[in-house]
Amino acid sequence: MLATDLLSAGWEICYLDRLIVHHAASRVRDATRRRRIGLRNTLWFTWLRRPLVPALRRTAFLARSAPRDRTSALAWWDAVRGLPWVLAHRRTRPREVETRLEPLDATQRASTARRYV
Repeated sequence: MLATDLLSAGWEICYLDRLIVHHAASRVRDATRRRRIGLRNTLWFTWLRRPLVPALRRTAFLARSAPRDRTSALAWWDAVRGLPWVLAHRRTRPREVETRLEPLDATQRASTARRYV
C-alpha cells in the first residue's frame, strides 16, 4: 500500500537490479496467523485502493484460489468485519497509477509467492 500511496502522491519508485535484498523469515512465527492476517490485508488493500472492477476481479480470484479451510474463513470474516473501516478510508488510486500497475495483475495471479497455503 505504501508504494501505491507514494505513486498517488506524485513520487516515483524504481527497480534497481544492483540492489539485492534477502528476507529471512522468523523461525518462531505463527504461520497460520501470518496467513490469516496476510489474506485479510490483501483484501483490505484491494478494497481500499483498487477501483471497483479490478477490486471485484481480485476479490473473486482470491475467493477461488485461497484454500478452503478454517484459516481462510477466519481471514475473510476479519476482512468483512473491517468493511465499515475500509469504506470510511477508501481512496482509490488515480487512473494513471492504476494503469501503470495493471500489468502486475497477471503476474500476481500466476505467482506462487502469495498462495496463502
